[in-house]
Amino acid sequence: MAVRRLFEIDDPAALATFIELLDADDEWFVEKAIDAIRNWVDGSNRKVIVSLSVRNEVRLRLLAAELSPRIGSEALSILSTLCSDSDSSVCREAWRSRLKIDSGTIPVAIESDDHTIRKLAISHSGDPEILEKMLSDSHPRVREAALDQMILIKHSPEVLDQLFDSPLRLKAAILRFPSLIESQQTSTISDLCTDPEPALRKVIANHLDEVDWFGWPDVCLAAKESKDTYLLPRLLRSRREPQADEMQFELLKNGPDISRTRMLEYLHGRPISDSISDLLPLLVEDSNPLIAQAASSLISDSKALEGEL
Repeated sequence: MAVRRLFEIDDPAALATFIELLDADDEWFVEKAIDAIRNWVDGSNRKVIVSLSVRNEVRLRLLAAELSPRIGSEALSILSTLCSDSDSSVCREAWRSRLKIDSGTIPVAIESDDHTIRKLAISHSGDPEILEKMLSDSHPRVREAALDQMILIKHSPEVLDQLFDSPLRLKAAILRFPSLIESQQTSTISDLCTDPEPALRKVIANHLDEVDWFGWPDVCLAAKESKDTYLLPRLLRSRREPQADEMQFELLKNGPDISRTRMLEYLHGRPISDSISDLLPLLVEDSNPLIAQAASSLISDSKALEGEL
């Protein structure tokens, strides 16, 4: 009861008492001691952290690593030892703390055999050279961490293009697309259009919405031949150029049923070209009921729109 009372009054002066309880036989007392140390240790308690760092119990060395940043640079010698601890959890926590107070150790951390430590190092790095190097790391989580950090610092090197054939291609595309457009790297854009997943389709469309991509023949062809049947209708959704009208007409006439249906849906609520208007009666007779229904609805919508003008 006395221990409970000491803890409840929240008095750091009782810290010494709780440190003694770390050797108690009753686990409840040990847990209360750990809680008290975690709550009350501050920059004036270096000796406490040192004593914890040499304990046999893993959880106490782990606590030492966790609390070390509270004493600032004075913790470096402690952490240097804990970073080589025989227990991986202690080692990782020590590196986590060390990187918080000494970014100069990043080059050392990224050479660690432990991918978690390399990942921690990357999260503290703003060095483009280091981040580019870590894109080739053997572990996928490390590569992703490097890419996430590049996104954070808005670093978009061409080396990211190597990720377009990997599970990280979506994040790489988000970062690279503005540069691809600015430098008109149409072959790369075309490759991304080949078979995008829905999230990548959104990235492609959002960026190309503001670009005259009709002047890029390879991109036009890639969009037409894409395995993603929703890509071309989405790219044409808000376009008013003559080239867009031509591509919409061709899509409605010869495209896959899914693409034709989606394009008809997108054309609702906007003026349509004469060629598409002439095509609609034929589409009303289409064997696919979804296309026939969408075409009929578009005819009614177009007439209503004309009446409002």
